[in-house]
Order: sequence, then structure tokens, then C-alpha cells
Amino acid sequence: MNKINFPALTGIRALAAFMVFVHHYNPFSIEVYGKYAHDFFSEFHIGVTIFFVLSGFLICNRYYDEPNFSFKSYLIKRVARIYPMYFILTTLTFVFFAFVYSQNGWVDLQNYFYNISFLKGFSDDLKFTGIAQGWSLTVEEAFYFTAPLFFILINKSRIYLVIIPLVFIGLGLLLVSYFSGIDCNGFMKSTNFMFDFTFFGRICEFFVGIGLALILRKFSFNFKGFTYIGLAGIILSLCALVSLQVDAGFGVDNFTGKIINTIVLPVFGIAPLFLGLIKEKTFISNFFSSKTLQLLGKSSYIFYLIHLGIFVTILNKFFINQWFLFFSLNIISIVFYLYIEAPLNKLIRKNID
Repeated sequence: MNKINFPALTGIRALAAFMVFVHHYNPFSIEVYGKYAHDFFSEFHIGVTIFFVLSGFLICNRYYDEPNFSFKSYLIKRVARIYPMYFILTTLTFVFFAFVYSQNGWVDLQNYFYNISFLKGFSDDLKFTGIAQGWSLTVEEAFYFTAPLFFILINKSRIYLVIIPLVFIGLGLLLVSYFSGIDCNGFMKSTNFMFDFTFFGRICEFFVGIGLALILRKFSFNFKGFTYIGLAGIILSLCALVSLQVDAGFGVDNFTGKIINTIVLPVFGIAPLFLGLIKEKTFISNFFSSKTLQLLGKSSYIFYLIHLGIFVTILNKFFINQWFLFFSLNIISIVFYLYIEAPLNKLIRKNID
């Protein structure tokens, strides 16, 4: 099972990105579809949870106990995957809004630095600046940098699959207890921020993915039905989050909701779904393995980066319907993937593969 491509998991990336889009633009209005439907789809932020579990699975599958592992090569490949498009789009975002909305037309260089360095993801005050959804890339990069060390420890003993997340959660709480009383641009400002927006609070999602990759290395599965168990787990988790909503908030706004989002959903929903997509031949796995979903999955990173921000600002001058916006952003994402992201990735990696 090591170092094999999983087409259906490429397709699932598109689903995760589209779920986040629905979360932000929720087309299921209370007036037309009813409050429960609206609240249900408002919890589609779990697309981010799917991304984190998927990252843990794929990185472990690719790099766990890799012979002749080179941290330099590994890091270059991770940077090539994430950073070029993020840097380009973040720069465009700051330049665009400086000229369109700033009175003096100057880019806020300090804020720009916090964004391109990913440091904004550690600040409650800055997390939504620049590309608002870019906070999640800080979480991803933190995992990329620490994953090789995690694999060394886990290879010594599987108990580290539990110990490491507990240590990082504890470290996050210690940082909050120290910095919560200090005016430091909102750095590790609160426990809610730590659990919802930082690697310290989201680490369990990655470790569920790691655990799934290790299980697949050791065991074969004859049981059929993981795909549907996973889908049922995801739907039930969404329903549980809806039941925890208060006023206009989300289910993850209370501690029980955080546990559901970061542990229950990954373990009982996302992991079984991934297992089913890998091991079972169903119409669902065939759908996510199709050429269309492969292309949408490969361009989903750009879609995720641009579904809020300058392109939406421009498109909203022409379209007011969420579905026109959705299709337009997908077209832009595919073009950017084919003619910018993929060539840049290939150029950066060509001397190390």
C-alpha cells in the first residue's frame, strides 16, 4: 500500500473544497429550504477537516520509513506544492486591495509579511487577513515541518500516535495561558482560537490520517461497506454539530462540537470513507476517480485559495448567483492549475526527483 496513488482521494479533494465554498456562501436559505437545511450546510466547514485527515494519510503513506530520506528534498517538494500559488495570490490580493480600497495606495508591508510567512495563522487578530482561508495553510505547514520527526517516534512505538497529539494540545494550552494576557497581535490569544485555527488544536485530524495509513500497511480488509459507514458517520457528525448550534453560531463553537469535529468525525466518518474509496469498487469510488473529478481535485487547491478574495470581488460585479460564482471560480482554478501551478511545481521539483 506504500507510495501508491489513490485516484478517488484526489477527487475527494474537490468535494472538500466545494464543501468549504458552500459553508461560506450557503445557498440553502432559511426562507426557501428551512432552518435545518440551512444550518446543516453551514457546518460544511468540515471540508477543512477532510483536508487535514487527507494530508496526514498521504504524507505518511509517502514518507513513513522512506529509505534514504532527505529532509531537504522533502521540504522542497512540500514548498513546491503549497507556496508558489499562495505567494502569487497573496501578493495579488495585497496589491489589489491597496490600490482599490486604500486611501494612499500603499501595501501594508508588515501585514503582508505575516501572510507570506504563514505567521498570521498563529494570530487571532490576523488570521483572516490577506487570503482569509490561508490560516489553514499555517496548520498544514506546521504538520509538514514536524511530520518527519513524528514518523521517527511512531516507528519506535505506536504509543506516540496518542502521546504526540496530547503533548501538542498541552503545549498549545500553555502558550495560550502565557500569551492571552499579552498584547501581541492576538498571538495564541484564546483556547477557542487555539483549538479551531492552529496546529496545536487540529493535530488529531492529521494523526487520524497517519493512523489510517499505518493500518493499511499492516492489515487487509475483506469487509465491504466502509464507504457507506464513512458517509453515515459524516452525516451523523454534521447532524450532531447542527444540534449544538446556538443562535447564529456553529456547532464547533462549544467544546463538545470541537471534539466531534476533530476526533469523532475523522475517526468514524472520514477515515472509513477513505478506506472504502481505497479498498472498495463502488459507484462512489468510480465517480471520484473519474477524469472530471481528477481535474477538479488537482485544481481544488487554487479553488480553495480564490473562493474568497479578489476574484470573488471582481466576479460579484457581474454575477450575484452563488452557482455562477462557483462555476466561474472552477474555470479560473483549472486554468491557473494547468498553466501556472503545475508548470511551477514541475520546475521547482525537476532537480530533486
